[in-house]
Amino acid sequence: MLRDRLLPRFARLRPLRAVVRDREGTTAIEFAFVAIPFFMLLLGVIEIGLAFFANQVLSNATMDAARMIRTGQAHAQGFNADKFKEAMLERLAGFPINSDRLTLDVERIDDFSSFTPKPLIQDGELVADTGYNHGEAGQIIVVRALYRWPMLSSMMKTAYGDLSSGDRLLVATAVFRNEPFPWTTQQASN
Repeated sequence: MLRDRLLPRFARLRPLRAVVRDREGTTAIEFAFVAIPFFMLLLGVIEIGLAFFANQVLSNATMDAARMIRTGQAHAQGFNADKFKEAMLERLAGFPINSDRLTLDVERIDDFSSFTPKPLIQDGELVADTGYNHGEAGQIIVVRALYRWPMLSSMMKTAYGDLSSGDRLLVATAVFRNEPFPWTTQQASN
């Protein structure tokens, strides 16, 4: 009875045995033709997936760190650009982030309708027009986190690299109006 139940399972393995017994080499050659494009495609999907995952992690960290500005915690603690970057890196702990590749820009704007975003890339290089101004209560703030994510394969550097170095520029933005916190600070300088 047990033999009758197991026999159909072993019958399914017959085509696999035939492939293993084949000694002509055509199976190996056919696999080589299919394997190279398959593995290139698989590694490309993994690399792009990692870049998208890193962008999501950066977005979450940016929203969390920007909340410190919006609620007035950054004001109360006397944040400047370096302390805000430290707070951002704390939220990125455990993720392979190089602090030299992270650029932060915090600016105050007058109103939502007249805002014109700064260019991020010019001639294949990251524009270094950044500053830190966390504003006062009720003011509109734009927080941008820029990370130069290294693309590993030359094919991905060519196809998906935004910068001349082949890196992909990951961008996370938070735009909000500061809450009406009761204290004021001096404006942080760039």
